[in-house]
Amino acid sequence: MSKIQLSAEELQLVTNSDWILTKHRVVEKVYQLFGTVSGQMQHYLQEKKQLPNEVMQLPPKISKGEQYEALPYVVLDYPRLFSKEDVFAIRSFFWWGNYFSITLHLKGKFYQQYYKKIAAAAAAKKLQGYYLSFSGSEFSFNLGGKNYFLANDTMSNGNKEMEQPSFLKISYKISFEHWDIAEQKLMEIFQHFITLTIDD
Repeated sequence: MSKIQLSAEELQLVTNSDWILTKHRVVEKVYQLFGTVSGQMQHYLQEKKQLPNEVMQLPPKISKGEQYEALPYVVLDYPRLFSKEDVFAIRSFFWWGNYFSITLHLKGKFYQQYYKKIAAAAAAKKLQGYYLSFSGSEFSFNLGGKNYFLANDTMSNGNKEMEQPSFLKISYKISFEHWDIAEQKLMEIFQHFITLTIDD
């Protein structure tokens, strides 16, 4: 006989299809939300026309998975330039059981190009409520992790580690309690990120 047993809670879930069907519906709605937002992002950047051409070459990409720290997720990348040496990307992220987040990810020449402007924005208290990461895994999006800090506190204190040529991520968290304004908020933060990365 098998020694693999189900708990009462597990048995209740495995005999009930409603919760997994609900999960599929939620993920589909996130796809729809990100599809709408990606269209707005494209329109906004086409009007601005101030980002480097190489950053604008690829269209938005929406993807999903089941195992980001054991939980389902959906990702929207736009703009999205990822190479071994250089990164310029904005990632919108839905993480089941946690939150939406949106992250500006810079590395290499883009880090060097925009760091001073971003540091000045932090010093001017324009990044309150944002999270910052510049160490550990580049592709960690757990804003509660040890490699994330409040952006204003870190950058306005002149953290020496940030002066080294590495990556820089600035993130903003949107609670699921604010689902009804998530589209608006994602666009608001996206536009703020673009103002940090265009030449005056």
